Parts: sequence; C-alpha cells; structure tokens
Amino acid sequence: MRKPHQIWALVSPAMHKKLKEYAVENQIASTRAKMIMYILYNFHPDQLLEDYTFQSRVGKMVNIKVSDVELEYIKNLAQRYNVTISRLLRNMVYTYFRVMEKKEQKTNFIKTK
Repeated sequence: MRKPHQIWALVSPAMHKKLKEYAVENQIASTRAKMIMYILYNFHPDQLLEDYTFQSRVGKMVNIKVSDVELEYIKNLAQRYNVTISRLLRNMVYTYFRVMEKKEQKTNFIKTK
C-alpha cells in the first residue's frame, strides 16, 4: 500500500481556532485536517478571498494526509485559482468562514425585522 501524501498548510491563529470550533459545533469532523478537506470538497467559491491577517511567523501548521486522487484534486483546484497548494488551503478556509459569517449576519438581520 502506498504511503499517503502529506500537505502542510499555514493558517492564521484565528482560522486555526475557528476550524476546530466550527467542526465540533456542526459535528462535521473533529480534526482541522478533516475540516479543511470537507471545505475543499463541499465549498466552491467563484473567487477566493485573501486572508490579509495571515503572517507566516505566527501561522499555525496543519498537516493533511491525502491519497493520490485527493492530491490530484487539490492540485487542480490550486491551478484553477492560480495559487500554491498552501495558499489555496489558507484562502479557502478564510473564504469559507467569511461567507458563513455573512450568511449568519443576513439571517440575524432578517430575524430582527
């Protein structure tokens, strides 16, 4: 059996914390790596937002073990968005949470009317 590939991604401390919290709250997957894979397969934004709060010196590392098929999928996504794999993962996570926050704000606004 082939060894799985490892992908390393740096995310901001806020996104690192949010990955775990969101996964636990929504009973998706309890690890950050699984949450990132969930986002990659279930979230398809037209454009990625750039996480300008990210600084590599304080970034938090996430290690994701992927199969050949998953790696190919991720490489294709990175190529589609014209970014490196690490940047794809970081910005995909950031974009996902920004979209979720906007949906929540919109829902709360409608409920208060």
